[in-house]
Amino acid sequence: MGRGKGGKRGRTQRRDFRDGRENVWKKPREQGDGDGDGDGGWAPFVVESPAFEEYYKKQGIVPESEWEQFMACLRKSLPTTFRINGGGQYAECIRDQMRRDFFDCLKDETEIDGEVIEPPRTLPWYPNDLAWHLSFSRRQLRKASILQSRIHEFLKEENELGNITRQEAVSMVPPLFLDVKPNHRILDMCAAPGSKTFQLLEVIHKDDQPGALSQGMVIANDLNVQRCHLLIHQTKRMCSPNILVTNHEAQHFPGLKKKKLEGRSFLICVVRDDTGLLFDRVLCDVPCSGDGTMRKAPDLWKKWSPGMGNGLHCLQIQIAMRGVALLEVGGRMVYSTCSLNPIEDEAVVGEILRQSGGCMELLDVSSELPTLRRRPGLKSWKVRGRRRWFSSYHEDKYRAVLPSMFPSGKRMAQITREREGDMDSGNNVENPSEEATESEAEVSELPLERCMRILPHDQDTGGFFIAAFQKVGPYKRKCSYESSSSHSCCFCSGVSNSFSGKKSRGRGKAPQEAEENVDNDTENPEAVDNDNEPDNAQSAELELDSQRENRKQQKQGPWHGVDPVLFLEDDQIIRSLASYYGIQESLPLSGHLVVRSEDTSRVKRIYYVSKSVGDVARLNFRSGQMLKITSAGLKIFERHSNKEDASACNFRIASEGLPLLLPHLTKQLLYATKDDFKLLLSPSAVPFVAFKDPAFTSAMQSLLVGCCVVVLKDSGKSFMTSLKFSISLFCFAVGTNDVTAVGCWRGRTNMSLLVPRVEADQMLKRLFPEEVEAGDRTSNPVNANEDDTLEEQKGDEMDEHTIEEDEGEEKGDEKDGRHTLEGQ
Repeated sequence: MGRGKGGKRGRTQRRDFRDGRENVWKKPREQGDGDGDGDGGWAPFVVESPAFEEYYKKQGIVPESEWEQFMACLRKSLPTTFRINGGGQYAECIRDQMRRDFFDCLKDETEIDGEVIEPPRTLPWYPNDLAWHLSFSRRQLRKASILQSRIHEFLKEENELGNITRQEAVSMVPPLFLDVKPNHRILDMCAAPGSKTFQLLEVIHKDDQPGALSQGMVIANDLNVQRCHLLIHQTKRMCSPNILVTNHEAQHFPGLKKKKLEGRSFLICVVRDDTGLLFDRVLCDVPCSGDGTMRKAPDLWKKWSPGMGNGLHCLQIQIAMRGVALLEVGGRMVYSTCSLNPIEDEAVVGEILRQSGGCMELLDVSSELPTLRRRPGLKSWKVRGRRRWFSSYHEDKYRAVLPSMFPSGKRMAQITREREGDMDSGNNVENPSEEATESEAEVSELPLERCMRILPHDQDTGGFFIAAFQKVGPYKRKCSYESSSSHSCCFCSGVSNSFSGKKSRGRGKAPQEAEENVDNDTENPEAVDNDNEPDNAQSAELELDSQRENRKQQKQGPWHGVDPVLFLEDDQIIRSLASYYGIQESLPLSGHLVVRSEDTSRVKRIYYVSKSVGDVARLNFRSGQMLKITSAGLKIFERHSNKEDASACNFRIASEGLPLLLPHLTKQLLYATKDDFKLLLSPSAVPFVAFKDPAFTSAMQSLLVGCCVVVLKDSGKSFMTSLKFSISLFCFAVGTNDVTAVGCWRGRTNMSLLVPRVEADQMLKRLFPEEVEAGDRTSNPVNANEDDTLEEQKGDEMDEHTIEEDEGEEKGDEKDGRHTLEGQ
């Protein structure tokens, strides 16, 4: 059926079919190959917007002499930039090999169709030359064989493996201004897709000693649950147990401070005595109109209007003020947008300073990253309403805009008092309804010049705005403005949904708890009502009820459709893991293993969390599980389902968990020569008799049936020189050497690889490049292309499955994840 009434075609559909509309492209396909750059089969994007030009000329974001240069840069496509993931020797190895094998050959100017190719260059302000800028257009990338066959393939493969992240240059900047230290607690309030979160994790782990765990942690939050799973997929390449992914509206992020029991406020805290969960660093990269990204999103030219920024202004203030409340005194917060609009930028910064009541200081960071070209923030701007411009709030008699949008931030009551004072003193007061558009814009008295504006034509980037704050005192939330008319909800400095005029979009929110936490959290101990403290008998009874309720919530959780994060307390499973793999006491398991199911007989995945993440999880239990946790820590074990080869241990090592576990393993460990290791990477299971090294075969046969780890012999620094590039999941530090290792399954008569095929092929290509290239030359080119296509499709399927992998346990998915033994 599916055609509407009676299964017949609708009137419009019948008419269109009868008239026989032509099925034609906007342009003949012969005119191009349809790359979307304006030289293909699709109609080019319109890169003109009179409203945009009028608005920003009025705001004066660039000098008049630079306007044409600014607009010309905005109309060009954005160059490719990428960042080498990780740090230390592995990232430096990739960087040096990349320079030698790819970019040195492009030092001299090369022409393609009369166009000069600018050589690749590093971003001078990014530490250790780990970020690169490529100015090739997609058309040039296709036409130049050296670019297509080497550079393009390199970027694609390394991005798939997680060795690099393709990230806009200006997007890399905010984490650098956070000044993160390895022991810091960090909150990324709007984290997806996760590139900035990955940067934060790199700093957290940069000083880690082999086998040791960092004391810091990152909580990465996002409103959209699908984007949360994308965030998990991106950050799992870091193999970090110090991350927690949550799914909340940023403006209502729980502080885990109070819980109401029988009408009384009851303080519960184990992390920071009566202050709940506070952070040393907070990143507020808030939702914005995004008009600084027009170079990579040219469809914005057609959609842009001043109302896009005005509509997000309140939400941005909400998120920023929630960040202020969650920031530790002495901590630093960075507010950033990819917008050029002062309503989303300086106006929000000014409102943060006003609402915080002196507890936040806008920092001058001009001495940090000196090679990054930036411009000072604006101190004066106007506000565009639906039909006209406003220089001051008193000009808007219909209250179509908000006071916080203006440089002074003055409310109507303040303006009225000032006007009355002027009238009493005999000064003339202009009629606010006449010639309002001709009056001069207000000038802010706040030090907004300390903000940073990054303009596209300064360093061939997108547009961006950054402001760095330091918390210098406790934040005392109060309603500091007189309310008036229908906007009273916007003048309160508290965080509420009415600020945006919409109901909460949070799905499955625990009733009352999150709102109570947001509305009542305060850092002023004197504000706690001591009259409501229960006596000793009542306190004991309340604590008993609290423990009962915590146990109940620990079993089912308050969030619909999301399993709670539970600590694994089954001593039998923990002893089995420690005994089978010979895990040393240097890696404590008890109190660090978490699962997503209460029934340990059905647990499919076991995750490892650092002490800092574990403390937050325990605090979450005590506060009634206010946090909606999508992912916690690092997956280190997976339940296996091979019934033919029964193992003494029901769990195998996950690839992500291998770097954490390997320094502490004493059993189920093998060392293979290069020839035997290459044999292991083959597509099918390898019989014991096929291995060449008798010592390896003997050691393998002495292992228990089940999961084991095979380490490549001599995979230290001497062997690293022959590698094309390091592989993040398999090459990692143990002691003073770089170790290459993979998880395998020791069957009764053979060995098979517990690694996805696409990753095994890439590993084979990098460890043995000469042999792989020789094999490719002798193979049929047509079949080779078909095989490549199939492998790409498989890789895409694996990536999609990986994103859903952490959802599987919540949904009761009975599939066994990526590392299925069948077919190995």
